[in-house]
Amino acid sequence: PAMRRRAMYQFGMLLAPGPRGHVDCGLGKAVPVGSAGLIAPSEEITGTGVERVVDGVRMVFQNTPGAEAPAEMNFFFPDLRLLCMAENCTHNLHNLYPLRGAQVRDALAWSKYIGQALTLFGADSDNLFATHHWPRFGHEDVVRFLELQRDVYRWLHDQTMRLANRGLDGNEIAAQLTLPQCFRGASHVQGYYGTVSHNVRSVYQRYLGWYDGNPAHLDPLPRVETSRRYVEFMGGADAVLDRAQACFARGEYRWVAQVVNHVVFAEPDNLRARTLQADALEQLGYQAESATWRNAYLCGAQELRHGSLRFPMAGRLQFEAMEIEQIVDSLGVRFAPERLGYERIELNLHLRDLQQDHVLSFGNAALSYRADTRCDTAQVSLRTTRAALGRLFGFNRTLEDEINQGELELTGEQEVLEHVLAAFDKLDTGFALVEP
Repeated sequence: PAMRRRAMYQFGMLLAPGPRGHVDCGLGKAVPVGSAGLIAPSEEITGTGVERVVDGVRMVFQNTPGAEAPAEMNFFFPDLRLLCMAENCTHNLHNLYPLRGAQVRDALAWSKYIGQALTLFGADSDNLFATHHWPRFGHEDVVRFLELQRDVYRWLHDQTMRLANRGLDGNEIAAQLTLPQCFRGASHVQGYYGTVSHNVRSVYQRYLGWYDGNPAHLDPLPRVETSRRYVEFMGGADAVLDRAQACFARGEYRWVAQVVNHVVFAEPDNLRARTLQADALEQLGYQAESATWRNAYLCGAQELRHGSLRFPMAGRLQFEAMEIEQIVDSLGVRFAPERLGYERIELNLHLRDLQQDHVLSFGNAALSYRADTRCDTAQVSLRTTRAALGRLFGFNRTLEDEINQGELELTGEQEVLEHVLAAFDKLDTGFALVEP
């Protein structure tokens, strides 16, 4: 849910199209709106060099886990002399960290995978395509494209860590590094999606984390309290805004956005602060080369002017293709133990569509499970399906509805199960981002 909320900013999903609103997403024009699901794989590709024939077409796979995605692979079609680089190569600088939030990607591994593809398939490739953007035509163009893609991610990695080892933090490195001349003539490594600025911060984060080594930053006050104290120290909201307005007139939009943010978080109803902050974010958006930066700035400005989204998302967990361990993991991050108390509760779970038995345990403020077993002392036992379990814990259907529809059979203490269900958060993507 947090990633979905932030994705609204990254992709500008709620911006009106036009020159003052949404124009692009960097990897594509816009994000489609519709339902989503998971399809369980029927076959796994477990290593590089695996070959399959699909509908009469010979394919050779290169596994590239941890590059653009945790599970990613390139495809080579030897009979067609055609190489697919999946999402590992695009016609822009990709994200090592997307603004919607994700685990930081491994720039060094990413570069090496592209180099491996060049070694394995480059000499035999006449054309190249990927899952975003347009193809490359001709052997020489394919090789040059792969070389630059390989080298830009290696450059990001090595130069970030070179400067980190000299004591610079992520923000200082981002301010110092600019794309070298060797890359500037190639449009496919420019910052239309990812940027040098946030990619080098991502490399720093991957190796050194959120803490920059300065003890003053080890345990900072929360955002709202920090902002209130800053505003007080700076002489109050009016004094801050007077000075910020003068900075805005000089075109110092980055600084205005940074300093006025404190007033917004200290006094979220301060209309003058919200308007000036929105004005600064709009100017930053209009100047941004990266589509995702533009979208983020303009979405922030829009919500400062019209209010942040504040709605719950009645989502359903996509259980149909998930293993029981994944289901438990997805439930665990929604479990609020203070609502349940700290007594031990155990629940037998029989999934009749999978013919599996598991035990869910609640204790020590955590959810855990044991596979392929039952508990003789469990307070509740359920016989149900994976889909019904998803509806129940996704709050798409009540416990009574599932029982009445014959989708769930319960033995034991129903009130205990009701108590357990009440201890789970509902999915929510409506929280504020640009204000407290």
